[in-house]
Amino acid sequence: QMQKLRSDIARVIKSGIRDVLLQGETGTGKELVAQSIAFDADPSHRFVVIHCGAVSEGLAESELFGHIKGAFTGADRERVGAFEAAGGGFVFLDEIGELPSAQQAKLLRVLQERKVQPVGTHKERAVNFRCIAATHVNLDEAVKAGRFREDLFYRIAKEVIRIPALRDRVEDIPELVHYFLAGISKGK
Repeated sequence: QMQKLRSDIARVIKSGIRDVLLQGETGTGKELVAQSIAFDADPSHRFVVIHCGAVSEGLAESELFGHIKGAFTGADRERVGAFEAAGGGFVFLDEIGELPSAQQAKLLRVLQERKVQPVGTHKERAVNFRCIAATHVNLDEAVKAGRFREDLFYRIAKEVIRIPALRDRVEDIPELVHYFLAGISKGK
């Protein structure tokens, strides 16, 4: 299973696909897979992480799209959002299944147009990024239940990589034990 995962990662890197979805249970290493893709595909290692489940609905737009000075109370300076900060690199949308529905439509537009509209202005800015989204949520079921936009699902899932749980690849346990023991002996 890990050989298939490595093959899937290599295929995504080689193809240059701009929007990838990683699916797997909590703790399967989705962020490590995303970093592997980003660091191998982008020598500059531009990798901006957004934890969709931890972003409050009120701050999501500012985090993702940025804001101009004076856009709201406390906006004492301009701030670029994650998509602009990526600067040609990768935006990692961790736990995208937790993204508030109001932000899903705005995210869809950014993925389609590759433009952002910072909070407080009507001017759009072109952005260059590749997107890796990850979730433990079964998005097919979330779409059917109306909790996740179907059009956004198809936009982020141009390529889907499923990450197997450790219980499905027990042959990796000895190698992981050696890795962690080596880290402990080195004081890491």
